[in-house]
Amino acid sequence: MNSANLESVSKVITKGTTPTTVGGKFTSKGVNFVKSDSVGQFKHLDNSLFQFIDEKTDEKLKRSRLKENDLLFSIAGAYLGKLSIVRKKDLPANTNQAVGIVRIDKAKADVHYLYYFFSQNNINRYINNLSSQSSQPNLNLGLLGDLKFSSRSLSTQKQIAKVLSDLDTKIEINNKINQELEAMAKTLYDYWFVQFDFPDKNGKPYKSSGGEMVFNEELKREIPEGWEVKKLSSFCKIVDCLHSKKSDYLFENREYYLLQLENIKQDGLIDLSKKYFVSKEEYKRWTTRIEVKENDLVITNAGRVAGLAQIPKGVKAGIGRNITAIRPETINPTFLYYTFQGAEMQRQIKLNTDTGSFFKSLNVRGIKELLLVKPPKDLEDKFEEISSNHRNKRELNSRQNQKLSELRDWLLPMLMNGQVSVGYAEQEVESLGLVAENDLNYEKEE
Repeated sequence: MNSANLESVSKVITKGTTPTTVGGKFTSKGVNFVKSDSVGQFKHLDNSLFQFIDEKTDEKLKRSRLKENDLLFSIAGAYLGKLSIVRKKDLPANTNQAVGIVRIDKAKADVHYLYYFFSQNNINRYINNLSSQSSQPNLNLGLLGDLKFSSRSLSTQKQIAKVLSDLDTKIEINNKINQELEAMAKTLYDYWFVQFDFPDKNGKPYKSSGGEMVFNEELKREIPEGWEVKKLSSFCKIVDCLHSKKSDYLFENREYYLLQLENIKQDGLIDLSKKYFVSKEEYKRWTTRIEVKENDLVITNAGRVAGLAQIPKGVKAGIGRNITAIRPETINPTFLYYTFQGAEMQRQIKLNTDTGSFFKSLNVRGIKELLLVKPPKDLEDKFEEISSNHRNKRELNSRQNQKLSELRDWLLPMLMNGQVSVGYAEQEVESLGLVAENDLNYEKEE
């Protein structure tokens, strides 16, 4: 298999500039400005992290204006070697000196193929090692242009890229669906339990229709008449993790693993693509207090305070360090999950968080003291029926994404080094069927 370098298939290789070096400044809106933290989290740029510059500054930085299908490399800092592709909807955009811009000649190479080739873990490690050998811990434009890849015919590049892109597209669609489902559930929660405009006995919004409100001394605000305010510990079993030295990683059985902070995603779902396995003996020790199961909540105590997730169907695990388990006993689990997302609970969490010299922490004592506003049972059940349906769909999509990611990560090096053909890869994708219930498993655990 022949190799070629990036320079030989590129029209432009350059990098951006910091706006302040040309007398510019950041603004609240305007031209998108891409920094390295937007690069490499996904195949495409994370536009939620964009900053902005005005058109005058953009004109001064016109050399680094981005175009659709530019391949961006993070060439310095913590994201070194990560890369993403610019989409039309990211434009107009510019970037800074920590981001390398590679504009591929589409007659010579396929940008999506190059993205996947340089996304391989071993290639990323090579890039990082390469930078460490230079006087500065970064990748200069000469090194960037000299990066080599396996050169195939353009049609083969496109075929390989399509197999992998189809998997990424499905993952992206699932993520978007999950964001919308989560937003719908949060909107309903806010409408019913924050604004208190839940349907009254006549089906009209309670508070807006003159429903009776009473002042609650503990919360210092009004709540609907007849609602309860009690401590979280009145409705749940709250169990702290062991305060013990972290067990050594050891794979004995798929069932013996401890949840870690990185398993608790920002969107409230559990990511089990990487499990921290321990011995049977250690698992037994770490689950003496609790083995979390479906509907339990887990909340992070330190390092990342109050990250929260609900345990999905079929999962049983121990909890690792800096995690507390909350088992709902006389309260609906999904209602409890969204209560934690509400402004009132977030305010209390902030008040109950210890701010030490080095890091913040939310200890189990502070969690037990959290106050919860509990509505009548029939209203809580009605919300649970709606929101748990949304949640089940989100968990299904999440499981499907895990399968899709495992297949993509398994196929990627195999396609790049020629161990599997495009036809074989297409069959593997087809056999997965893009459904969550599939039992195929490509993860490497041992």
